Amino acid sequence: MSTYALTDETSIDTLIFWIESSDGSISYKEQEAVKRILSNMKYDMETFQKTMSQISAMGTDEVKQMANEAVDHINRSFSDDGKRLTYSLLEAIAACDGTISKAEQEKLDAIKSELGV
Repeated sequence: MSTYALTDETSIDTLIFWIESSDGSISYKEQEAVKRILSNMKYDMETFQKTMSQISAMGTDEVKQMANEAVDHINRSFSDDGKRLTYSLLEAIAACDGTISKAEQEKLDAIKSELGV
């Protein structure tokens, strides 16, 4: 179990980071898409930035573990509609730079399967 306490918001933040960083970097288009989407959702960008800072300091295995815990949290806490919306958000962020990479698609497929959407 990670040392970072997951909430509904930080679980989504974690999965956003997990998807965004699939190709080894987070592009400007991805960053801007995240800001635009989250602000349209009236989302707390301060929480998002704090979570991103925390996660970016972790090693790959820790981030993977935290992503798994985030999916578990979402499965316990979100309705079926909430799970579908979360998946759609992640898919939109992955596609914002014009293509979904193989690594992004593999992660999206795993999340989709685990969320049962």
